[in-house]
Amino acid sequence: MRDEVLPWFLAVMAPVVWGSTYFVTQKWLPGADPVWLAAVRVGIPALFMVWLVPVPVWQKFGIRLLLMSLLNISLFSGLLFYSISVLPGGVAATLVATLPLQVILLRLLAGQGAEVTHLLAAVGGVIGVGMLLWRADTELALPGIVAALSAAFVMAAGVLMASRYSADIKPLQLTAAQISLGGVCLLVFAGLSGHPFPEVTQEGVIAMFWMGPVGMGVAYWAWFRAMASVPVHKLAFLGLLNPVVAVLGGVVIMGEMLTSGQLVGMAIILCCVILAQLVGNRRAGIKTAS
Repeated sequence: MRDEVLPWFLAVMAPVVWGSTYFVTQKWLPGADPVWLAAVRVGIPALFMVWLVPVPVWQKFGIRLLLMSLLNISLFSGLLFYSISVLPGGVAATLVATLPLQVILLRLLAGQGAEVTHLLAAVGGVIGVGMLLWRADTELALPGIVAALSAAFVMAAGVLMASRYSADIKPLQLTAAQISLGGVCLLVFAGLSGHPFPEVTQEGVIAMFWMGPVGMGVAYWAWFRAMASVPVHKLAFLGLLNPVVAVLGGVVIMGEMLTSGQLVGMAIILCCVILAQLVGNRRAGIKTAS
């Protein structure tokens, strides 16, 4: 029983922790440069996790790990924080919430089946997130829209690649290798960007610890560990919990108020997530390792 429950617990834990990024940044890191924010968030855990990857793993799977790191960590983080910097946060989150839909579409392009119910749940999830977060009352920047959709695309591709090609790599080593490579890439980019390193308060240091070692290290390990047992198309839907946690955190931490429309959006998201988990695998997808 424990072996059956643990992967689902880890799969839920990851987006719950990631959802805290929004209000933690808003509360304790206001005005922080998004380039350095992404670099430090990944770079801090990278310093500790690089030692967890044995040399033979680098030698055998180096190219594979580099590609997965670029998709899941470097490109995703860079595109995400850029979109947040030029779009209202709710708009960026809504566009990134197309992740489950993009996973399904990529699987279809690869010739793999998809449940109609999953397609409906993915569309419903995007609608629910839109009702929950959308606050756009200004003109939207096209580069930001492209960046947010691209962030969801590269993450979808990275998740599918990891589910197929990481069965022979231990989850902790897989996580450590991707974060280590991603941290190096983002720190180099931040250093070359010319942006000054932001001033951080004592509370900001604690916030970066939460978003770095916990949000990147622990949560990403939980995500890839769960991927070994939870079907990837179902795992992707759990990412919709991210904006739900972000909004609830805003209510508790920032004193924000929930509207009736947000409550309806939250209910739609939760229904779509549950529906996606209950639908059977009548059409076999990518088989993951146990």
